[in-house]
Amino acid sequence: MNNKLVIFSLVTCLFSWACWLPIIGELQSNPFESGGAVLLLFFLGAYSPTLAGIVLTYFYERGEGLRSLFKRVLMVKVGVIPLLVCFLAGPLFYAISVGLYVASGGNLGAVNYGLLPWIPIVFIAPIIFGPLAEEFGWRGFALPLLDHKKRFISSSLIIGFIWALWHAPLFWAKTGTAISGLPVNPALICLFFAAVISSSFIYTWLFNKTSGSLFVAIFLHLSMNASGTIVGMLFPELTPDQKLWMYKCYVFGLLAVLAIIFAFSYKAVLGTNKESSQTY
Repeated sequence: MNNKLVIFSLVTCLFSWACWLPIIGELQSNPFESGGAVLLLFFLGAYSPTLAGIVLTYFYERGEGLRSLFKRVLMVKVGVIPLLVCFLAGPLFYAISVGLYVASGGNLGAVNYGLLPWIPIVFIAPIIFGPLAEEFGWRGFALPLLDHKKRFISSSLIIGFIWALWHAPLFWAKTGTAISGLPVNPALICLFFAAVISSSFIYTWLFNKTSGSLFVAIFLHLSMNASGTIVGMLFPELTPDQKLWMYKCYVFGLLAVLAIIFAFSYKAVLGTNKESSQTY
């Protein structure tokens, strides 16, 4: 594995874990109900990927590297299809999960219709959490270190695994991951890893199709995170067991859609087009 990637992974994980481990028992389901010191450590850990990506970019490439990194955030002219994918992926996958949940006999309970007018705000507000906190690291610094065009599958697997592993302490917290607050066991952890690694394939595909646009990566992350939040708020009567059932439907839907895409568009997914020789 690339030495720079190893250093980035160690710095990112160790810094985040050092912030999170002391506060796991004090972090509330709503982080803003936690004490000031707990909230600060939670967000410092959450921003570790971006902070590490920026610092290491400067360490290895100085000002020119930083300018290139931030320039990629402004790469908004990427084509209609990538933009549609990054904005609609979250709503699509969570709509599939709700559909599978209901089709398998799940009960959604009362619908919070009062949320509907606020959905655009709820959708955009989380950008300061996962998307900006992480993407300068995962897709800004780490993914370009791999041969992500010729080795699409292995690159997606490696980044996805590191990305999932980074969340590990928060599995036992009340918030921070899709499985936080649920009884943690090996099967549930594997389910989370399957979801994150599967998502990594979508990020890598968009990354390749948009010449490394961080704008697209940030908004895909927002689309996925915000959609999950909206579903939880839209159906507030779901019990922990029902939420787990819904999450299983989400992961199954995600895997099924990716399997279908790979089966019918293998070469297109791998992005074997000639222009993919550009480096970032």
